[in-house]
Parts: sequence; C-alpha cells; structure tokens
Amino acid sequence: MSVVLKLLLLGSVVVLQGSTQQWNNYADLPEEYRTHIDKALDEANKKLGGPFHIGYESLRTSPTITPTDWQVHVRLMVTECKKDRTKRHRDECAQRKPNTPWIDCLVCKKKGEEELIDCAKLADVKNRKDIREQCLYRRGGGSLLAQKSGNNETTFGCIGCV
Repeated sequence: MSVVLKLLLLGSVVVLQGSTQQWNNYADLPEEYRTHIDKALDEANKKLGGPFHIGYESLRTSPTITPTDWQVHVRLMVTECKKDRTKRHRDECAQRKPNTPWIDCLVCKKKGEEELIDCAKLADVKNRKDIREQCLYRRGGGSLLAQKSGNNETTFGCIGCV
C-alpha cells in the first residue's frame, strides 16, 4: 500500500472518530449543551425517579443549537443517590440504580418563543410523539421544496430555481 493511501486512510479514521464522539461525561460537554441538559435534569428530577437522583448518561442524538432554534435529546438515568434538590449534576452519582428504566428527555424550541421540555421513561416515548412533534427542528422532516417564508406561510418551489 502506498504511503499516500495509508495517510488518507489514517486521516479518514481520525475524522470518523471525531464525528462520533458520544459525550458520555457531563463535565466534557460544551456549555451551550449543558444549558439545555440542565433543564432536562430539573424536569426529570421533579417528575421522575421517586426519592432517587436522576443524572446525565449520554446524548441520544447530536444537538442542534442556533440562536433561533435548538433541540437537545438526552438519556438520563436513575442513580443510587438520594435526591438533593440543590444540585443538578452530581459527579458522585455516576452509577445507575439496577433495574430502573432509562429516561428520555427532549428540550427544544417550539413556535414563538416557547420551549418544550419533555421527559419520560424510554419505553413510554413512543406514546408522546404528538407532544414531541411540536419541536421546530425535526430530523428527517421537510425538504427544500417546502420552505417557510418570512410570514410563516409554507411556500412550495425550488430555492434558486429559475
């Protein structure tokens, strides 16, 4: 194998590793991610987990964060620590409590200035599709043929077509 081909192969492996970073450590997350994840932690700790603390486990998808739109989808876990309402994230609570369900939280921008924070047991998320579809940004939805115009009306056509 030529040297050039080996270098190209090595470079592509490095790029792939960087693009698949899992962000499994809360402390390593960028601040703009943690801002939204903290909202999910607050909501989940308020509604789920009983007497146990709920902590960050991982990102479910790559976050989308712009000044006008955001969507952060996380997986949380019930830990073995008792709840402490004064702390969102607790490094000492990194162990998942056995036989507890994963918690799925979605924080996103809705129409207007509203924000959706929806947390549920992972097994129950499929029943919350109508709630979660309120997010402005949806993966796999829409196309360039159905764009929003400035007055929030859907227009059809090809952007840049003559």
